[in-house]
Amino acid sequence: MKILSQRLREAREQAGLKQIEASKLLGISNGTLSGYEREYRDPDTDTLHKMADLYGVSVDWLLGKSMYPSTKDTLQPEPMSEQDSLMFHNWKRMTEEEKQEALNVIQYILYKKKLNNKEDQD
Repeated sequence: MKILSQRLREAREQAGLKQIEASKLLGISNGTLSGYEREYRDPDTDTLHKMADLYGVSVDWLLGKSMYPSTKDTLQPEPMSEQDSLMFHNWKRMTEEEKQEALNVIQYILYKKKLNNKEDQD
């Protein structure tokens, strides 16, 4: 788990902590923390979560499953409006033919909008 050891060290350094400081805050020995960062040992799940919390990163990032150090760096979906929610709910109940017809109407509306914008610029 080379990526884990690299990211543990990177996260600790980004948090501005020395190994000795981090190990005390985590309740583990300095040697144990050094082992994690040098790939001699793997932390248990509880310790991994403590480290992620202490360093302000996600466990997924530490394990190499995310490109983003913390969840606040990832894109969060915008909440759906009531109208969007209604459209989505109804979309799931439509036949393929009805969906295609709805898409055609939307494309036509967008085409008209594009034409109107072009006329406004002229």
